[in-house]
Order: sequence, then structure tokens, then C-alpha cells
Amino acid sequence: MPQYLNQILVHCVFHKHAKAVNIQAQDQLPLNQFVMQTCHFLHCPCLIANGVADHLHFLLVLATNTSVADVIKEVKRKATLFLKERNPSYYHSFCWQGGYGAFSVSIRHKDSVYQYIYQQQEHHKKVSAKDEFEALLRNAGITKYDEKFYWST
Repeated sequence: MPQYLNQILVHCVFHKHAKAVNIQAQDQLPLNQFVMQTCHFLHCPCLIANGVADHLHFLLVLATNTSVADVIKEVKRKATLFLKERNPSYYHSFCWQGGYGAFSVSIRHKDSVYQYIYQQQEHHKKVSAKDEFEALLRNAGITKYDEKFYWST
């Protein structure tokens, strides 16, 4: 086949390091927009990015020539720099956890995942980030993981 065709949707989630400061409310929308621009620059169109004070979700279309790990590594790196430049005194030691969640999304579920990410602020009035992430793992069929490593760093 002379061309590369794919439609790989990925729901990505990562959390700030436990010792890092929370993302301030006034920085969340600019951070979301920056993440979307970064994904676009990486040739991975981002359909939505949204999060709360301690974590971030985004839904992207994975490019044919890159890996999820490479995209998330670059998004984390650039998002950290963005926050540190935005408010150096507050975010001077900000960092993300080393891990992440990346979940494949069927085209049939694209709209519901989009809405889920869009409604993060409302969602987290009822559900903790830890409970949410564990539900995402269960829904993806991931049953074996060591939570002490995920939630400690």
C-alpha cells in the first residue's frame, strides 16, 4: 500500500508529582490550549485537553510515525516549561509523575470520551483522581499494577 492510513485515538492521562504544587485554576485553560498546540506540532491532532489541579486528560489522534510514549514525554516536558515560564515563583519545582495512562478509544466511543474529558471539573466534585484512574484501568482491562509506584512518584 503506497500510503499510511490510521485512525488511532488515544485517551492520555497523567498526574503531577505528589510533592509538586497544584495547577492553579487560572492556568488550567491556557495549559489545556498549550497541550493541544503541542500535540498539533507533533502531528497528533488533539481533539480536547482538560484537567483539574492535579492531573490532565487529553484525546489525540496518534500520528503514523510516533509512539504514545514519545508524545506524552514531549507533552509533559513542554507543559512543565510552559507552567514554569507562566509563573516561575510558583511552579519553580513543578514536575509530573513518571508514569501515565494511555487508553485506546474506539471511533464509536470518541464522543463519549470527549464529553468525559470536557466535564472533568464536574466529575471531580464527586470522584477522586485516584478512584477515577483506577476505574479507567478497570475499563481498559488492566488489572495488574502496583499502585504504590503509581501514587508515590
